[in-house]
Amino acid sequence: MTIAALLLAVFAMHYDPAPVQREFHALQTTEALFGGSAGPGKSLALTCDPFDQIIVEHERCKAGELRWGESSGMAIHFRREMPRLEETMFRAKVLYSKLDSGFKWAEQIHLGTFSSGYRVKFAHLKDNDAFLNYRSNQYTRVYFDELIEFEADQYHELVGRCRSTDPVLRQMLKVRAASNPAPNWVREYFVDPAPRGRVILKKRFKLRDGSIEERTRLFLPAKLYDNPDKEYVRQYEANLMDKPHHIRAAQLHGDWYIVAGAFFAEEWDVDRVVVKPFKIPAGWRKFRSGDWGYKEECVILWWAVDPDGNLICYRELTLNGRKARHRYDAREVAEKIKEIEQAAGEWNNTRGCSRLQGWMDTQLWEERGHRGPTMADDMASVGVYWNKATKGRKQAAQQFIKRLNEQGPNGEPGVMFFETCRGCITTIPAIGTDATDPEKPADGGPDHWWAAVSYAVAANPLPSGNEHSNYQDDDDYDDAPRAQNWGRYGYGS
Repeated sequence: MTIAALLLAVFAMHYDPAPVQREFHALQTTEALFGGSAGPGKSLALTCDPFDQIIVEHERCKAGELRWGESSGMAIHFRREMPRLEETMFRAKVLYSKLDSGFKWAEQIHLGTFSSGYRVKFAHLKDNDAFLNYRSNQYTRVYFDELIEFEADQYHELVGRCRSTDPVLRQMLKVRAASNPAPNWVREYFVDPAPRGRVILKKRFKLRDGSIEERTRLFLPAKLYDNPDKEYVRQYEANLMDKPHHIRAAQLHGDWYIVAGAFFAEEWDVDRVVVKPFKIPAGWRKFRSGDWGYKEECVILWWAVDPDGNLICYRELTLNGRKARHRYDAREVAEKIKEIEQAAGEWNNTRGCSRLQGWMDTQLWEERGHRGPTMADDMASVGVYWNKATKGRKQAAQQFIKRLNEQGPNGEPGVMFFETCRGCITTIPAIGTDATDPEKPADGGPDHWWAAVSYAVAANPLPSGNEHSNYQDDDDYDDAPRAQNWGRYGYGS
């Protein structure tokens, strides 16, 4: 019987994983985060994940490849504080004892040992420098439960302890973590690069001998509704429904971007607002919006307007900022816009200018001393023209909320973002509420994406009454055929 077949047999006898848990166990990336809402069985999945190594070592001993008790395999399972491991350890002892009648448990040191010699250790990292206790050790699996509770240095230091001198186990090394959402380094490392998850992120290194090594990581999202126990799901859902919105968003829907006090928390529904990219149909009006920055981020957004007047942000460009290696001046930003729009067919090569209108903050027109062109003039010299944006955070926020609450023909909101527009979808739902005015989003912080969005919605207000408009293009293209073919464009599909 193959190892895979043995593993399935073990699952059938001792552990019935849900489809998302099976997907987690099958991942082959170097690192993986099993993250999202409460209740899909993340901790149980971590506890059972070493089964494949345990089985391999047992079979090697049976075949005489190893002596019983001499396996060098060892998994270590971390929580920030030891009391939080009590339930996990109790469950592990029951499962592991069923798996191997020769399993032994050392209570004082929280260590389980199998007949093959394979060990599973449960440990904590209460102090920030506690990782130093493990620096000389090697583990064939490293697990972190509730990764958001750990410091980034603790995680990265211990990832380096995942190693083996055994050629068989060396092919099975993995670092796995589980966590509920929080806006910290875990989100930046695992989630921000691909918020919808299931995308393998790769990093290659050239070693001293000239060989190339590759490390991979992946975010596997999980929600309460992935748990197959329907009654458990119903009960857990009921417990969360009366909690504050940011807690429901994280614990129930697995949202990594809503935070306590967020201004748009009640209206921002990532499953409606963030859509997969699709080809913008010919005839839909397009335009730009932007927020200027040199030391801070300069954000340029491209928008399409569908037949019902919904705004779709389909492209995002972020330049400059405090961490930028090169800061672009206004003319260089315009050159980047020209390059992008030429490639997209949005540039009028005959006239040498953009085909699109744009709205930018008024800082672009500030005079630099008594002489010389403004930054708007510099951009215009390249062929990128802008209108002065209407400012007013409160009014723009009201328009944005109206659009978020819109219900179009297929349930779509009045404003949407391609999932590739990462700056928008990671910063806007985290914007706080003004301390002196609860009707206005807070000013400051990483809000350049929101500023660019606010100029777009201010320039394209919804009609009074908040009904969908009968949008008419500037060209002679008839709206009726597009409305009939709505489903072809697959919002959210």
